[in-house]
Formats: sequence, structure tokens, C-alpha cells
Amino acid sequence: MSVLTPPLIIALLLVTSAVAGPALLRAGAPLLMRVPRAAVAVLLTSLGTWLLAAASLSLLLAWTLTGPDLLPGAVGEVCQRCLDASTPFTPDQTVETALPIAVLVALPVLGAAAVLVLGARRAVRARSAARDAARDITAGARAVRLAGHDVWLVPDEEPAAFALPAGLGGIVVSAGLRRALSDAELRAVLAHEGAHLRQRHHLVLSATRSLAEPLRWIPLAAAIADAVPRYLEIAADESARRCSGTRSLASALLKIGAPVRPATSAAAAPATAAAPAGPLLHAGLLHAGGPDRIRHLVAPAGTGSALLPTALLSGLMLALTAVIVAVHGPYLQVLLAGCAITG
Repeated sequence: MSVLTPPLIIALLLVTSAVAGPALLRAGAPLLMRVPRAAVAVLLTSLGTWLLAAASLSLLLAWTLTGPDLLPGAVGEVCQRCLDASTPFTPDQTVETALPIAVLVALPVLGAAAVLVLGARRAVRARSAARDAARDITAGARAVRLAGHDVWLVPDEEPAAFALPAGLGGIVVSAGLRRALSDAELRAVLAHEGAHLRQRHHLVLSATRSLAEPLRWIPLAAAIADAVPRYLEIAADESARRCSGTRSLASALLKIGAPVRPATSAAAAPATAAAPAGPLLHAGLLHAGGPDRIRHLVAPAGTGSALLPTALLSGLMLALTAVIVAVHGPYLQVLLAGCAITG
């Protein structure tokens, strides 16, 4: 077997999971919708696994290739000793190139730093926009208590409800929604929005967007970024259904699903991190998962057809996990041993 065969296999796994992953996620949705909170954890873990496996490819190439020294003097000698201690390949198995090996070792670190910086900038901008929108919304609202929940009541006739991050105001309800829904339906909607706050969906979604949005050029990352909000909405639905029953929640969602006025909804677009729009657009955002969301409440799809795609995606992630252990493990052992020696 050629020394370049393992990197080629890893590259094939990465490309296959990145390209086929979105289709497998869509096909596995009937099963994932049954356990939405677990689905979010699986999606975020899958994204992290793919990124660590991508870093593994660069680190593996650092073992299999040789090239000119980039780092000077003692620093370069230490790095070379670390590589020699961690690699499973012998010098006669490596391939000579003109690429400095230090670049391959540094590439995952630089890539991670770039993603974190871009994500942090995005998170700061989103938080600032949410704070400004929350201030505008609550300035024209009054604090009331409805069905056991403290809410902001906004004087708008569009039936709408959404959850701002807890520190920015919490649940917001329109006067039109209060009039349009029965007591049972209102309790269901408030239980849904309360679940967003209680389960910290704003934090989960903010972290997801900060990590995944800079990576949208990767199909799997884009699919995960789009799917997480959907499963957070379904998770809130599940909590509301347990509190208020399926009939009340489904009926409320149908009533809130009436069209909204674009001119007014656009003004509050950044209002919530649980769903990226404001109160008057939230009627559509309650259907963030499309028609399948209400259908899932009243007649969940069978999971039989979702078993195979879910198993295939799980198999790909397990293969990438094995790659991570096989490549990152020796590097970690050498680093820990070096720390122990120097300490």
C-alpha cells in the first residue's frame, strides 16, 4: 500500500460526507424529528467531527511528506523530533516535496483560528442587532403576565409570538395574537416560547451560526446550519405539547400561520436568536420546518425509511472519528510527554 493511500482515503471520506451528508440528513429527518434535542446534539457533533477529521488530513500529510525546513534553529529541531516521535512511517516511506512540513502542521491551527475569529465577529454583530431590536420592541410594549408567563405585549394586530434572549426581554406577544387564540391555544404558544428560553435555544443557535456560517461553502455545514433552527422549533413544540396537548398547539400554529405585512415585519428582522426575525415575521418562523412541522404534531411520519440514511451518516461519522483518534492521538501523546519532560 502506498504511503499516500491513507490521505486519499481520508480525503474521500471527507468529500463523501460533505457532499452526501445533506441528502442523508434530509432522508433521516423522520427519525431525527422524534428526538429533536438529541438531533441537535448529533448535528453539532457531526460538524465538529468533520472539522477535526479535515485537520487530520493535514496532520497525516505532515507524516507522509518531507520538505524544506521552515522554522529556524532549535525550534525547528524540536518540531522535527515531535513529528519523528509521533509518525508511524519510516523515513524511506515518505515522499519528497517542496512544501515545508511546518505549513501542514500549522494549517489546522490557522484554520481553526480563522473560523473562531469570523464566528466571534458574527456573534458580536448578531448580539448587537438583537439588543437594538429588543430595545425598539420593548419600548412600545407593556409587561403583563399571561398564562403563568411574564411577557411583553406589543400593540400590533398581527398574531405573533416569539422569544428574545432572556437577558434581552424574553417572551413577546402581540395584542392580535392574544385576541386570536383561545386560552388553551395561548398556553400552548407561551409554553413553546418558554421552552426556547428554558432550554437555552438562543445560545445553541448563536453558537451554531457562529461556527457554521463561515463554513457554508461546505455542503454539510450549510445543511447543519439550516437544520438546527428547525429541530429547536420542534423541541419547543414537544415541550408545549406535553404541557398543553397536541390539538391546542396545532390549532394555534395554524392561526399564527396567516400571512404578515412585509413592511412591518422587516423592521424587526434581527429580533430573536431563536429564529432570525422579529415579531411580525414570526408567524412564518413558527413554520421554520415547513408543513412537516404541523404534520409531525398530528401524524408523525414513519421512521422505517429513515433508518438506512441515518445509519449511513452515522457510519461516515464513525469512520471519521476513527481517523481523528488514529491521527490526533499520537500527536497528543507526544505533546503530553513533552510537557511532562519539560515540567
